[in-house]
Amino acid sequence: MWYRSIGLKLICSVSAIAMLVIGVYASVNINTQRNQLIHEVIQSSSRVSETIKRSMRYDMLKYQPDRLHRAIDTIGAQEGIEKVRIFNYLGEIIYSSDRTEMGTMVDKSAEQCYACHAKEKPFERLTTSARSRIFETAAGHRVLGMINPIYNEPDCYSAACHVHPQEQKVLGVMDIDVSLTEVDEVIISNKKKMILFAVVAILGISLTIGLFVQRFVSRPVKHLLEGTERVSAGDLATPLDISSTSEIGTLAHSFDQMTQRLQISEQELKASEEKYRSLFDNDPNPIFVFDRATFQIIDANIRATEKYGYGREELLQMSFRDLGDPEDAEKIRSSVVEACIFLPKVRHRKKDGSIIHVDIHSCPREHLGEDVIIANIADITDSIQAEAQLIQASKMATLGEMSAGVAHELNQPLNAIRIGSDLLKKMVDRGERLNPDLTSKVSSEIAAQVERAANIINHLREFGRKSDLDELEKVNINKPIRDVFTVLGQQLKLRQIKVTLDLDENISPILGVRNRLEQVFINLVMNARDSIEEKREMVHGEGHEGVLNIRSYQEDGKVVAVVRDNGNGMPESVKEKIFEPFFTTKEVTKGTGLGLSISYGIIKDYEGTIEVESMAGSGTIFKISFPALSTEEDLQKGNSA
Repeated sequence: MWYRSIGLKLICSVSAIAMLVIGVYASVNINTQRNQLIHEVIQSSSRVSETIKRSMRYDMLKYQPDRLHRAIDTIGAQEGIEKVRIFNYLGEIIYSSDRTEMGTMVDKSAEQCYACHAKEKPFERLTTSARSRIFETAAGHRVLGMINPIYNEPDCYSAACHVHPQEQKVLGVMDIDVSLTEVDEVIISNKKKMILFAVVAILGISLTIGLFVQRFVSRPVKHLLEGTERVSAGDLATPLDISSTSEIGTLAHSFDQMTQRLQISEQELKASEEKYRSLFDNDPNPIFVFDRATFQIIDANIRATEKYGYGREELLQMSFRDLGDPEDAEKIRSSVVEACIFLPKVRHRKKDGSIIHVDIHSCPREHLGEDVIIANIADITDSIQAEAQLIQASKMATLGEMSAGVAHELNQPLNAIRIGSDLLKKMVDRGERLNPDLTSKVSSEIAAQVERAANIINHLREFGRKSDLDELEKVNINKPIRDVFTVLGQQLKLRQIKVTLDLDENISPILGVRNRLEQVFINLVMNARDSIEEKREMVHGEGHEGVLNIRSYQEDGKVVAVVRDNGNGMPESVKEKIFEPFFTTKEVTKGTGLGLSISYGIIKDYEGTIEVESMAGSGTIFKISFPALSTEEDLQKGNSA
């Protein structure tokens, strides 16, 4: 359409700029002339006012009112002079070319008084511009008013005929009003001339620009536009028919070169797209591309459809949140702003409802002009299961190590049961009459010892149960600590190791699995036991009392457990490696090197930390910290886990 052409827009734009520039110039010129004329009138009026005041000075000094009246009437009758008045210091008009207003009082807030009386204390000296004012009369024409203060000079306050004290600085004001009719006519005439000049200039400039644009811009641009339409239709081989040597000709030549390069780039882009799609679809891990704001899946590779069981079209209708827990998606949203993040051991659901565990490596990117997140998914379900089997094997090894202590713990109730049953049997064999009180006491003791043995066996069975990674629950950390001494308490007592528990009963629960936490503390207690006995061997058992202390408390939103022993400790070289798998300082038959490594993994799974302090010969301190479930949201999380 012609009204959309660049030539018309260029003509309109340049014309508008010309109109703006000429208009601003005309406006500034008119305002400058008007201000200059007004300034000249103000200066002339000031000089006239001063001349009148000086010419009447003698009459005012001698107080000759008749002469003053005649002079003011004569001046007021002059052409261009609207009115001449003299006010005394009280604001009373004592002389005026308009006799009807003589004797009247003027309010100090009136325009002719406001300049001096704008503040509580009147000004005594004013500039010429401050003494002038412009206002419009009832007849509709403008008038310049000029006030001229009459000061109390030495001739006035020293004369015997006057009563003005020396402290009174101003005796009155002369006010002269000058018509601005002639000035306004000159201003209007200048404005009309300037407007006529502006209109002629704008029309001339617009016509010149129009002819120039049509010849040197519109025609070449039309040819260029036709060339772009051919390119948009897929024709990259036809060159432009523009022979101009101007910038547009250069542009046409560049356009032809661009179309040639575009042909080459199109081929390269197609090859690159095929390469990207090949890498994307043949990656061994599932890859998702989803919107950074809404998490709507934009693309997914073939491996993703195979792993999750959904078709590609089904995935494109889903949100990435639908594959896992909403909390994990929010972690990605809050963290992956400018940098990549790694989320380990995240639960995802396949189409058939089965659960898989994955590691998510996600990065923010720009894809086809949109802000997206690219997530690479690694299925670690097999390694999680292998880890669970390793933990279970470690439990079994721990149970094997505790077997002697467990046997001793079970021997005590079994001996009590045997003694009680032997007593009853002997009484029956002898034909003695059973004493009801004795029988009741023996049977009660047998029942208590049976319950004690059953509790030990049940606890061992619970500890040895294979736990699932997903079955997180609220756990009071004091409970697994106390459970350790259900099976190891008597063993430590026999080895003359003093155990002290300083447990805070008011600490918050944590999120974890009870028997796995017990496994952590069993490993630490057994290591402390071995360290104490190792130190005894070094000092040949002389004068060394083994002490094991476990303390629990809460600080800064963390539940903390500290395990301290006075054993042999460890040097720095050993301390750096204690959490490495299969690292041990024990003999081959006495340790696997997995206890602390597995404990470290369990603690990390529950978002905890473990720190160690130790020096050779000075004992060891392990400090374990877990996030406390204190808020309502945390408690709900624990209930749903």
